[in-house]
Amino acid sequence: MPIATFADNDTARIFAGQRVRGVAEAVAKRARRRLQQIDAATRLDDLASPGADLKKLAGVRPATWQMRVNDQYRVRFQIVRETPLEVSLVWFGDPH
Repeated sequence: MPIATFADNDTARIFAGQRVRGVAEAVAKRARRRLQQIDAATRLDDLASPGADLKKLAGVRPATWQMRVNDQYRVRFQIVRETPLEVSLVWFGDPH
């Protein structure tokens, strides 16, 4: 399983299909889809889908990657192992 750990309980709950207070159901559904993409990926290139806006955040150590959920929300994660892909500290939220 590529997702080793979540950064917080709310992100884990969204991944599990549970409701999270303060997160609209439509946003949670899109976030869950991104989290499922991460969980199913075997390499980083699998996450570079149109609209995902996958990018490595500059100046953040260890290397942190980010994917777009919508105009406001993002999913961030750190790579533990590249082949096969394993990520940790997966976080969903508003980075602005």
